[in-house]
Amino acid sequence: MKEKLRGITQFFRIKIKKDDSTVKQLRDIFLTGLFVLVPIAITFWVIFTVLAFVNNLILPYIRYVIPIPNIPGLGVIITVLLVFLVGLFAQNYFGKKALEVWDTIVQRIPLVRSVYYATKQTMETLFTKRQQFSKTVLVEFPRKEVYSIGFIANKVKICDEDYFVVYVPTAPNPTSGYTLFVKEDEVINTDLTVEEATRIILSGGLVIKKKIKFVQKDAGEIRALNGKDEEYSQEGKQQS
Repeated sequence: MKEKLRGITQFFRIKIKKDDSTVKQLRDIFLTGLFVLVPIAITFWVIFTVLAFVNNLILPYIRYVIPIPNIPGLGVIITVLLVFLVGLFAQNYFGKKALEVWDTIVQRIPLVRSVYYATKQTMETLFTKRQQFSKTVLVEFPRKEVYSIGFIANKVKICDEDYFVVYVPTAPNPTSGYTLFVKEDEVINTDLTVEEATRIILSGGLVIKKKIKFVQKDAGEIRALNGKDEEYSQEGKQQS
């Protein structure tokens, strides 16, 4: 009798193990499909959202004047064509003079002036100054001994001291963030590239390197931090 009970117990144990293995395999397959489909779905959603925005940017206003049939993608073509024509006009002599007159008019309107010049300066920074936001750093923010990822946007002097203008983006939306003025010797350079830092921000820290080096060179001194162990060394000592 005891042998029969042992056999039945062993049978159920083997069956439970097989069931657990099957459930684990099904879960792994589902997660694999999820990891494949979610980035594809988000990519297509972003593309279609941008195209829909561009398609409805100018076309509805033109329809007030000219009856235009509802053709998919027509608004995108019209918007691109209009941008090209405006750029062509702005590059010639008369276009430049017209823009100077427009800037003079806008400069006299307080609220419009602030929005217009802020937008204009942002566009010039993003599309003409290619070196901007090309360096990833770490700054102590929002308090001491807590580090945040930042991108150097500019360099200024405040009371005869050099400061970096550092943009600290928020996760998971890097388009919003904080603009900080940090002393040059308080900015910590890293081995992170802009792409790696962006992935960390977008994923909320889920996608990250196993080891990040914080390296700052100041008067021949290198400060490196790997994982949780912090080591300080000088180049002169290393050479000796």
